[in-house]
Amino acid sequence: MKKYTNVLILLVATCIATSACSSNEEMEKNIVDTTAPNVASTLPANEAVGIDNVDSIVITYDDAIFLPPETTIKINNDYVDSLAYAKDNKLIIKYQTTGNTNYTIRIYSPSVRDSLMNFARDYEFNFSTRSYNNFDAALFKLDDAPVNPNATAQTVKLYRFLKENFGKRTISGAMADVSLNTKMAEKIHAMTGKYPAINTFDFIHHTHSAPLNPTTWIDYTNTSLVEDWWNHNGIVSFMWHWNVPINKLWAGDFDKYSFRVNSDTEPNTKFDAANATREGTWEKNITDRDLNIIADYLLSLQAKGIPVLWRPMHEGAGNIYNYDNGKAWFWWGNGGKTTQDHAKAYRDLWIYMFNFFRNKGVNNLLWVWTSEGKDADFYPGDKYVDIIGCDYYEQETAHYHASLTEQWHELLAISNKKIVALTECGAIPSIDNTRQNGDLWSWFMPWYGNYTTDGIYNSADFMTLLMDSQHVITRDEMPSLK
Repeated sequence: MKKYTNVLILLVATCIATSACSSNEEMEKNIVDTTAPNVASTLPANEAVGIDNVDSIVITYDDAIFLPPETTIKINNDYVDSLAYAKDNKLIIKYQTTGNTNYTIRIYSPSVRDSLMNFARDYEFNFSTRSYNNFDAALFKLDDAPVNPNATAQTVKLYRFLKENFGKRTISGAMADVSLNTKMAEKIHAMTGKYPAINTFDFIHHTHSAPLNPTTWIDYTNTSLVEDWWNHNGIVSFMWHWNVPINKLWAGDFDKYSFRVNSDTEPNTKFDAANATREGTWEKNITDRDLNIIADYLLSLQAKGIPVLWRPMHEGAGNIYNYDNGKAWFWWGNGGKTTQDHAKAYRDLWIYMFNFFRNKGVNNLLWVWTSEGKDADFYPGDKYVDIIGCDYYEQETAHYHASLTEQWHELLAISNKKIVALTECGAIPSIDNTRQNGDLWSWFMPWYGNYTTDGIYNSADFMTLLMDSQHVITRDEMPSLK
């Protein structure tokens, strides 16, 4: 209802001067309306969160409105004057929103007026749209089964679970604090009230464990912790920072082992990946010794019906393809002299491990190969890989939870027959961002320590929203794969 203001003093003065006002009824005829239109409602409503997309934004006023020839109306940073028109008491902006976006609508005076040229004041409101799943399944031609035809029943079930959820929901993960523990998973639970579905353990200390070198602080032959995770319907994952002697002379001193090459701060090894599969070399003797040990660890889990996401020899290419004079970080990506030598030595070692394990009857593995982008020469081939992973650490704070479409398409260019996972990260991409942009990773795996716990890369609020999302699978939502 419009309000009316009587300019009483002016009317009385006029009446006295002209003696023309003989009654209150006559005074009412000269009342002047000076009240500008006010916003009564908006559609979408102010501060609405996670709404469906709309193709029109409507602002309803408490009186009929008109637009002058020049208006100033903005949606976020874009001027949309040409998209706006008035109809009765509504300002209508023909605008197609997109998903997973925050919108601020600003209508600056003098853009809206009534019939008496009273201009509405500046007005601003905001809303946000929900994310949409823009995953393109047509880009993939996924394998129907694990690459090992002798895979155990539980391993096949795990693969099918990953395949069924790929492109629909993302599985949450945590990385062990260096070796054989669930410390980071416990911290995520304390932070969010939920456990991640995957825990990745690391055979990094196999040289300090039975049977090679029994110690009091690590024992991979004791699988109780891994069994407990599996018995709570968690997915078991193992990686391997493969420590080898720094040179032949120190093969018997397990404190003189390393997995690094080309490091300026850590001990380096001269272990040549090309010799790791070459008969008659000391490197092959170490390779076979270690593969036998790891195979026995995995066979122990297989005997208990536990399948494993197996991610050995990660980040083989290092930064070879990312920088001029780039180098491998780890010995398994460093064999021979040229880039082609390194890639061939890496592929040969991967395939050697694959066949070595199969010959020993290890059939509970889904093989996860980690790409550094642009490193197709290091790819062992579709016959030897179930899942392709990406390890990515965002450096720009403003992009911490952004989508990773560039990395996604780099992996697709290597093979479109494989499930794609974010096998390591610092800041975790927002699930809404990855859904909206189509890079819907099979799982995410924040690295241990500060990347999980310091609240900078992944705040408690962010982690809680992520783990509570209907699009993220946590351990309490896992089916039994037994």
